[in-house]
Amino acid sequence: MEYTQRKRNVYTSELANYSRSNADLTSEDLELWILKRLEKLRIVTRTLPMLGLVATMISIGPALLALGDGLVNEVSSNMVVAFSAVILSLIAASITFAVLTVKRRFLLEELRDFERASQQQEELHALS
Repeated sequence: MEYTQRKRNVYTSELANYSRSNADLTSEDLELWILKRLEKLRIVTRTLPMLGLVATMISIGPALLALGDGLVNEVSSNMVVAFSAVILSLIAASITFAVLTVKRRFLLEELRDFERASQQQEELHALS
């Protein structure tokens, strides 16, 4: 959604709003703010593959029991669940990674613009 808003030039920068509301912020403060904003996405991106593996292992347990009992149909249905779980988690992780990467780029571009504007203000102030 943010990408579409940026393409249409209707996006309101969260970083700019944050920096306006706290006038004495430095670039380091804004970098920390960016890290906090991206933290949830990073956690989700990193944990989804592990959760997929857990779901796979949970499904493989009953499949192995069914294999021991000779219930081939039950083995196959449990294996479908196991592989589906890992595939879904990897797809979700890939999507969140893409969102994280693009959002990070957007925020770092805004930070660069903020730093350039601050530098220009300092230069103007030094000249006067």
